[in-house]
Amino acid sequence: MQNTRALRHFMKHLFLANRAYSARKKAKIEVEDHLGRMRKSIIRMSLSYSDLDRLKEKMQKFMATEAMYAKFFKTEDPEARELKSHVDLLEHELSSEKEEKSRLLSENEEKVRQLSQSLENIKSQMKVLHLDKAKRQQRLNALERKINGKIDMQNFYSY
Repeated sequence: MQNTRALRHFMKHLFLANRAYSARKKAKIEVEDHLGRMRKSIIRMSLSYSDLDRLKEKMQKFMATEAMYAKFFKTEDPEARELKSHVDLLEHELSSEKEEKSRLLSENEEKVRQLSQSLENIKSQMKVLHLDKAKRQQRLNALERKINGKIDMQNFYSY
């Protein structure tokens, strides 16, 4: 996969460099041909302003193709290298921040899950305790009724 991608990248740049080289070569030939015709025109004394304008256009085209061709062989300047390294550093920091954020998020989700589980356990214990309290209260009420029913209050306080 990596080799295929690298080969595709290489072939793309090779194609672009070849196209720039061909355009440069064609523009150079056009300029040289036009200069040759101008030399002949000078000898015949038939040079016109349109010839000069065409030469100017062809020279501009040649310079543009030369610049396009030269960019393939341009060495990287220190400022661009520094900016590229700074961008790489920022990308690395961003990826580490993303990893840290995802780690913290997963930790928080785990804590929330644990707290929810603890809360559910406390709720279930509270229900059990509430039922026990209700049962105890019923027994106390039954016991109190039983005690009150067996004891005759007037005989008990007459002594």
